[in-house]
Amino acid sequence: MTSFVIRTRDEDDLGFLLFAAHEGEWPPAGTIDCVFTGSPHDPSLLDDPRGRFVVTHKDREYSAEIGYTPSEMRVRIDLGDGWLFEIASDEAGNAWTATRGTERLGGSGLFL
Repeated sequence: MTSFVIRTRDEDDLGFLLFAAHEGEWPPAGTIDCVFTGSPHDPSLLDDPRGRFVVTHKDREYSAEIGYTPSEMRVRIDLGDGWLFEIASDEAGNAWTATRGTERLGGSGLFL
């Protein structure tokens, strides 16, 4: 199983995105089930919009669309409540964004 540690840009842990069991090290291209879990390691981040985002969406299954180019992996999850969560992974690292209307959250991350 692949997981993604959702972090702030300062590398404070906010929670995890767990992908359903699959063959290989990385999720295959296409649709795969996933779930947000955990909560911020630092309780003060529960008052931060990024921490509230993870806590609000945890423990529910979603479908992630995974795509690959020669230089990048993209994950896109429509959360069904107006939020769109995306991960971009390339040689420069991993970044996530969550957008809803004009709201935009983001940070870094780590695939495990």
